[in-house]
Amino acid sequence: MRLVGLLVSLSLMSGCSWLFYDHDGDYLHSEIQDNIKVPKQVAVLTLKPQLPIPKAKEVELPEEFVLPRPKPLAKIEEEEQGTQLTELNDQELETNLLKDGNGTPILRLNVGFARAWSAVGEALKVADIHMSDLNRSVGTYYIELDDKSAEVEQGFWSGLFGSEPEIEKINLQVKVNRARSGVYIAIHEDQDNLAQDQQAQDLLTRIKEHL
Repeated sequence: MRLVGLLVSLSLMSGCSWLFYDHDGDYLHSEIQDNIKVPKQVAVLTLKPQLPIPKAKEVELPEEFVLPRPKPLAKIEEEEQGTQLTELNDQELETNLLKDGNGTPILRLNVGFARAWSAVGEALKVADIHMSDLNRSVGTYYIELDDKSAEVEQGFWSGLFGSEPEIEKINLQVKVNRARSGVYIAIHEDQDNLAQDQQAQDLLTRIKEHL
């Protein structure tokens, strides 16, 4: 009895497709019908389609279609960089040693960041200032200077004991900052602290002389 009931159930499940018609594909066989016309004796109405389908413009296609290919991104970037560098190099470099609102010495360049970054790096090399590292993304040159104050003190003690003193180094950061009116260069001891005013003034003057 159970077997008979199971067979009946399976037959019903397999044949349900003819009991329930699927209308999902009916639109493929539909035809465009004329607009509804209301008899004049019933009412005077002008019915307009709410969502009219515009007529497509006929476009003549070429006999052979050529698939357009995009220009390589690397080539575009090289061309844009070349154009920018040409424009930047044509502009005369002007430098001004100023002080900001807090009295901190800063060096202003009238050019864009790319040329300013390159010019400052070249000036550091010409001035024989040792660069320990650099990070263009944050606009920072990391430099080392001889500690002049330590040299005087060590020279005194070396004269007494006859030993050659080890020259101490000062680590500083040359920051190249973008601004609306150009680029500003400031000297930092580290990421959060500015260098001493006189120290920054002397170093910026040294950089300015070689720009």
